[in-house]
Parts: sequence; C-alpha cells; structure tokens
Amino acid sequence: MSTSVRLRLVVAVTALALALSGCGGMLTGGPAEAGQKKIAVLLYSQGFEFMVALNDGIKAEAARLGVDVVVLDAREDSAKQTQQIEDQLARGVDGILLSPNNSEELVPGVQKINAAHTPVVTVDSVVAGAEVNASVAYDNVGAGRMAAEYLASLMNGTGTVLEYQGAKGAYHAIRRGDGFTEGIGQSPGISVIGRDSEWTATQALSLTVDNLTANPSISGMFSHNDEMVRGIVSGEKQVGRGAVVGQPGHIPLVGVDGTPLALQRVRDGSQDATMDQDPYTMGALALRTLIEILDGKQVPKQQLTEPKLITRANVDDPNLWGNKFQP
Repeated sequence: MSTSVRLRLVVAVTALALALSGCGGMLTGGPAEAGQKKIAVLLYSQGFEFMVALNDGIKAEAARLGVDVVVLDAREDSAKQTQQIEDQLARGVDGILLSPNNSEELVPGVQKINAAHTPVVTVDSVVAGAEVNASVAYDNVGAGRMAAEYLASLMNGTGTVLEYQGAKGAYHAIRRGDGFTEGIGQSPGISVIGRDSEWTATQALSLTVDNLTANPSISGMFSHNDEMVRGIVSGEKQVGRGAVVGQPGHIPLVGVDGTPLALQRVRDGSQDATMDQDPYTMGALALRTLIEILDGKQVPKQQLTEPKLITRANVDDPNLWGNKFQP
C-alpha cells in the first residue's frame, strides 16, 4: 500500500492490545524458544487494512517457519520508528523487517542497522540512501501501466482523464504515476489532467466537484489508491455525474490497491476496476527472504509482487486479499 494514505481502521481490539502490552506499539511477540531466530518487524502503521493484512501474512509465515517475531507499530512517526530500531538492536535480534514510514527519514536508522551488521529487508517501500540486504515491494509501475491500458480501452482510446495523484514525492505515487503515463501514452487520443490529491478521500471529493464543474468533458478517471475513490464517487454524485457502469453518462474509473471497499464498488458499478496488490503474499515473501539471508542463501536484491486487474468478471475470486480480509 503501497506506499502511502490508505483506508484507516478504528480497531478497538488493537488499542486494547497495545494498552495491555505495556510497550507503546508492541503488537505481537513473546519469549523465543531456544534456537529460534528472533526477528523484529517494524511497521510504519497498523491503521490501514493493507498494513493489518501485511502483518497477518508475516505472522502466518513466521508460524510456518518456526520463527519468533516481535511486531512494532510506529504509528506513522519516523522518530518513533528510528527509536524502535535502536531498541531492537539492543535486544539482539537476528534480523529486521522494516516497512519505513518515510524513505529519507529512516536513513539514519538503517545506517545503525548496517553498523550493527544486522540483516535488514524492507517491505512495501524503500529507503533511499542506506544499504538494505533486500527489498520486497509491489510492482507499482506495472500497476499504473495496466490501469492505464484498461482505462484507455474503456474510453475507446479518446478523451480526457483526470488523474488523482498521491502525495507529491511519495514513492508509490511516483511509481504508479510513471506507469500510468507510460501506459496512457500508447493512446495519443487521450489527454491527462493531473491533480495532487494527497491520498485522501476528502481532497479527492473536492477535486472531483471542482474539475467536473470546470471541465464536464472529463471522460475517464484514474486514482493512485482506492481510498481516494471514496471521495471521487461522492463528488460525482454531488454534481449529478454518479451514473454507474452500464448507465448513460458513466465515467470510467480505475483505482489501485484492491481494498474490500473497492471490491464492493466494483460489484455495484461505481468503480470499473482496481489493481490488486496482495499484502498477505508480500508479507510472507518479505519474511521468507529475510530468513533465507540469515541462512546464508543468495536472494534477489529486489522482488516485486505482481499487480492483477480486478473487474466485475473476477471480483468474487476468493483468493483476492480484499475478499479474504477480516477486520
């Protein structure tokens, strides 16, 4: 997710678990059995469905491999995450699996991991300017390209697309935008209006109302994530452009993430498609990669999980993470 603002969860159970742990941010973990590898899983947040599912994938793989993991939630605070790195190094963990809150702000923390000669693998994002043993992420460029190609087909290769971009300078926004530009470039009859939407539904709603009012000829929409689509759909309805798939006046709309709400919108026709990015697979692959490094095996420096186009034709596939997720 990327990434990224994703759909926030208000999960009372999580809050209770944090309080009971007595360790501001510790979600899971216990005393390691003799001989077990000790892994610190440092997540930038657990406030999004994607990150909760990522954690579930990591924990399931840890159980399968017989690995002891402690999962810490930085709550979108780079300073807190850097302190967690220091604390886990002092604890003597064998390896660190890191989902960085900010690619640049976590450089000093990763440099401390390097100085301790502790293996580190990043998951879902990267750290620019520090050395990691491997990274596991989503093929954001491929997702953007695939979304563009599908949207162009819905538009019959002509018209104007409103592109809802993620936060300026954000890794996921840049990569998804690059892929979309590449893909839409294959349809010279389509022009693109890019708007910085900060990943939020609130910003997307405002932009939708303003842009559809000023430019009613907009005939396609691409959102860098599915959270912004909530605002897009609301904005369309506000200006009387809320026709669903199959109805006259419908504006084709494609998002990215494959969240549970996005799948429901695909079913009801308010969203044409979304690009699946499976956090369960990503989390399991990232932990498995770290364990292979600790076992002295050679691993690829970068591994990307593949995007998958979700439409009405396959939205009920039980293997989609958005259908498996249980809040």
